[in-house]
Amino acid sequence: MRKLALLCLAAAGTLLLAACSGGGGTTTVTNCSPSGTNLSVTAKSFVFDTTCLAAPANRAFTIAFHNEDGATSHNVSIYTDSSARKPLFQGKIVVGVATERYDVKALPAGRYFFRCDVHPQMNGTFIVK
Repeated sequence: MRKLALLCLAAAGTLLLAACSGGGGTTTVTNCSPSGTNLSVTAKSFVFDTTCLAAPANRAFTIAFHNEDGATSHNVSIYTDSSARKPLFQGKIVVGVATERYDVKALPAGRYFFRCDVHPQMNGTFIVK
């Protein structure tokens, strides 16, 4: 009985941590598919409103970036991986509250990484397929 209680407590702690993780850290994405070439992401309270963005392969796309953090700088950049060493696209830094439209060249199919360059803890997975 004690073992079961410990397992339940551990599971509850894991769920709580997952719920509080918000737009940062490494996230396992299982259901993120492109729904067109017009993407949207919002930065608010130093987190993105999504941990996954998706675009169709080999087609240019746009990202409507909404910065809702007043007097705070944010952007959206796409990298080959979470090391953020090789940028595929670097969005203009936006001092909020403001909206910027990013025009992004076509990317080949793959799994990439996006983040705010000013606050790298704001990040997620970028799926192109």
